[in-house]
Amino acid sequence: MFCVLHVDSNPFYAEIAKDVVSQNSIEYLTARNIQEAFHLLENNEVDLIITGLEFTDGTGDAFILSIHKSKYKKIPIIVLSSRDDLSTKTTLFELGVIDFIPKSLFIDRFVPYLNNIASLDSFHKTLQNISIAVLDDNELQIRVIKDIFESYHIRNVDYYVHPNDLLNSNKQYALYLIDFILPHISGERVVWEVRQRNQYALIIGISSIANEKIISQILTSGADDYISKPVNKDIFMARLTANIRTYRLLQELKQKNLELEEMAKLDSLTRLYNHRYIYDRLEEEIQRSKRYHHDLSIVMIDIDKFKEVNDIYGHPTGDEVIVKVSNALKNICRSTDILGRYGGEEFLIILPETSLSQGIKLAERLRSQVSELTYSHPTLQVTISGGVASLENHSALELVKKADHLLYKAKSSGRNKIMY
Repeated sequence: MFCVLHVDSNPFYAEIAKDVVSQNSIEYLTARNIQEAFHLLENNEVDLIITGLEFTDGTGDAFILSIHKSKYKKIPIIVLSSRDDLSTKTTLFELGVIDFIPKSLFIDRFVPYLNNIASLDSFHKTLQNISIAVLDDNELQIRVIKDIFESYHIRNVDYYVHPNDLLNSNKQYALYLIDFILPHISGERVVWEVRQRNQYALIIGISSIANEKIISQILTSGADDYISKPVNKDIFMARLTANIRTYRLLQELKQKNLELEEMAKLDSLTRLYNHRYIYDRLEEEIQRSKRYHHDLSIVMIDIDKFKEVNDIYGHPTGDEVIVKVSNALKNICRSTDILGRYGGEEFLIILPETSLSQGIKLAERLRSQVSELTYSHPTLQVTISGGVASLENHSALELVKKADHLLYKAKSSGRNKIMY
């Protein structure tokens, strides 16, 4: 959890800060003087210091100077003060203060800081959870990056010294850090190949050569950003954090694209595959069965007298019937079977590696279960008819026509039957 240390001898502002911080799920520590502050720093991992200048003992300025000379000098400091002169601000900024907030604007200015801090903490957690690959032929540079990651508890990282080890790996990473100057292969080529494999990865080029041409090459080859060597810890993490925003947007885009692709395959009422997709899958399964000499059967199902259901009970009840029949299909069929709503009240079941006799047994079980279903209208009873056909040497169209012809025979001979 992100931790804020507030050093101020004025209890009024300490209480205000505590209320604001606690609303943002951030750990809040408070100290009234330098001694208390350093004691808390020794025993806690503090991420941000807020301090006033008007301590009752007059040591506000001395505290900031003490921090600047200590091992805690990299902790960012925000000064909260009623003093607003330019010389004071200049001195404070030279000592590492990142902002100066007048007490009169404390609430208005501090809340946005906390929102930003919460975002940064969230971005760091993302870095701790995603998979990361670092490629650099300089083992010293690898050590520097590893130390930075370790200091932020980021350990889900694989380090590569040889480009081919990364390119030949079957692993895919969310974030790639790739040196641009590599032996035997250009970093540009590595970036291009990684991008071809993983459209949504975050790729950052690293190089000690910082001229415009190299940076342009890195970015045009498919990288999202560029970091120059030698790596500065603060700038390095700031750039990664900024790029995590891009990564999250890319992941959201990826998820939305997947959802759109899935929606394009599914029937909206039953959540079974729609006519176009189930037919495409049938063609794929036929090719696979012929290639590996596997059995393949299909079942064509139709709800008997469905028009009468709609006419007598209404279309909402008709939809209820279709949904309940489709659920019966899902319950009976295996996870490897492929189910689709082929037409209004017609369903197609593709049964990979299934013989004709096995397909008949499944269809009969389905027919029996559907006949026992109950609906919101107690008097309503529904049956189905079906045709079962095996592949032999048929095309997709021929196989569907065969099953459809058998279905027609089942319906014309009294319904509530399975023909084969």
